[in-house]
Amino acid sequence: MRSKFWWVAWALLAGCAPSPHIKAPSPEAPAAAPATKPTEAPAPSRYRLVSVEVFGSRRYSREEVLAVFGVPEGRDVDLSGVRHEAKQGKERLLSRFAFAQVRVGITNYEDTHTVEVMVSLVDIGDEWRLDFAPKPDGTPEDPEGLVAAWAAYEEQAGKLYRAGAMPVGDGSCRAFHCGAGFGHPTLAPLEARFITGVPAHFEALVKVLRTEKDEYRRSLVPFLLAYGRTREEVVEALLPAMRDSSSAVRNNAMRVLWQTQRGASKALVPLAPVLRALHGPSLTDRNKGSVLLGAVVEKDASLRLAALKDAGPVLLEMVTMRQRTDREGALLALRALAGRDLGEDPQAWRGWVAETLAGAGAGEAARK
Repeated sequence: MRSKFWWVAWALLAGCAPSPHIKAPSPEAPAAAPATKPTEAPAPSRYRLVSVEVFGSRRYSREEVLAVFGVPEGRDVDLSGVRHEAKQGKERLLSRFAFAQVRVGITNYEDTHTVEVMVSLVDIGDEWRLDFAPKPDGTPEDPEGLVAAWAAYEEQAGKLYRAGAMPVGDGSCRAFHCGAGFGHPTLAPLEARFITGVPAHFEALVKVLRTEKDEYRRSLVPFLLAYGRTREEVVEALLPAMRDSSSAVRNNAMRVLWQTQRGASKALVPLAPVLRALHGPSLTDRNKGSVLLGAVVEKDASLRLAALKDAGPVLLEMVTMRQRTDREGALLALRALAGRDLGEDPQAWRGWVAETLAGAGAGEAARK
C-alpha cells in the first residue's frame, strides 16, 4: 500500500499548480517516492536541476545556507542522485547551523524535464511553527473498506496516468473535491461506492482521520470526506487536520478545504488556521495555505487587511521564488488580497503591500 504514496503526492500538487505536468514531487528528500514502481521499466532519469531555493530562516542568509548545503543547480541530474545529494546537504546544514528543522523537497516536471529543490528551514526560537497535534496511535476500523477502496482507486488512476491513458490534472466527480476524477471508463464505476458510502459512514471516517496511527491511511481520508453531504460538514471535519503531525495529511486536508471553499458562496474556513498554516515548516504547508487563503478572502473581502498584515511578508518572500509551487500559490493569494492583478513582478507586489499597510496604519492613527 505504501508504494502508492507517490501517486497521492503527485495528484495533490499537480492540482495546485497551474502547470499540469508535475509528475512526482516529494515532500521530503530522504523519503522521496520513485517516479515508477520498482517492478516497472524506469522512466527517463535525466533532468535539468534548474533551481535550489531556501525559505524560512531569519537568522541565516540564503547565500550561507546554500554554500553549506552544497547542491549546485544548472546541471543535468538523475532523481536518485539528486535525492542522495540533498540528504547529504541536509545533514551538513544540521551539523553546521542551529536549526529546529530542515526539510528538503524535490519536485520534477515532466513537461520541461526539470527538477527543483527547496530547502525549508525553521530557526531555533521559531519552534512554534512546529507545534502540531500529537501523532495518533489508534487502529480504528475502516468503515465498509472505504479507505482501502480509495487506495485501490488511486493505484488504478496512477497506472492509467503512467500508461498515458489519462491526462494530468483535475477530472470530473460528484464530490466537493475531485483530484484525478472518474472520467476514465475504467474508473467511472468506482465512484458510486464513495457517493453512497461516505455519507453513511461520515463519522466513522472522521474517527479514522483523527485516530489512525498509519500516516498513509490517514492521509487518504480527506478525499473521502469530500463526498460529505454539505460543504459546511466537510469543512468542520477537516479543520482539525490542518494541525495534523503529518505534512501529507495537512496537505491533503487543505487541498480539499481549498476546493470546497472555492465553490462556496461565502467564507467557510476561518482565517486564523489558514494564516497559521502559511507559516508552517514545509513547502506543502505554504503552497496549500496560500491558495486556501486566496479562496477565503475572495469570499469575504472584509478579511483582506487582517490577512495581509499577517501573511504579507511570507507571501512576498514566496513570490520571489523561482519555483512554481511557492510563486504561483503566492500570486493567487496576493491577487485575491488586492482584488486585482499586478502581474508577476515581485517589486510591484512589494510596493502594493507597503502602500496598503502604510495607508491602513495612517487610517488607524487618524482614528485615535
